[in-house]
Amino acid sequence: MRDVFAGIGFMIAGVVTIITAQQFPTLPSLQYGPSLFPSLVGGGFCIGGAVLTLNALWQRRKAAAQEVQGDPTFATPPSEKMSWAMVLPPIAIVFYILASDYLGAMLTIMIIMCLLMLLRKTRVYVALVTSVVMSSAIYFIFSHYLLIPLPQGVLLGGSLPWIS
Repeated sequence: MRDVFAGIGFMIAGVVTIITAQQFPTLPSLQYGPSLFPSLVGGGFCIGGAVLTLNALWQRRKAAAQEVQGDPTFATPPSEKMSWAMVLPPIAIVFYILASDYLGAMLTIMIIMCLLMLLRKTRVYVALVTSVVMSSAIYFIFSHYLLIPLPQGVLLGGSLPWIS
């Protein structure tokens, strides 16, 4: 039942994000404005919440059908123990907010991705290579193509050594 409420919460957050994004000012010279990306994120929240809710309801219905047939394998409820998987994303967001000005966006993203993959039992070399490649790609897409200024951090003197 917890997944149903989480899914509904994500859908509500998505709708609120879309409504808030539609209030952003538009630029007459562009076909899209500052509301595009938040609206896409809100739409993703709505879709993900709907999938989570429907999947939870489907699993619950399946468990009820198995219980009626006398199969006790689905009758035991899942553990109510809070897992780290639910707590780590908000912690990672707070870490990014606090550390990105000092470490820089790319290094902070790399640390977060690597730690999350290692906690999910990914091999060390796969976690390192993937986090370096993906954090670099995210940084360059946002900073060079989307022209979104990301913090470079004071750790490296305010500029990354390989960027001209």
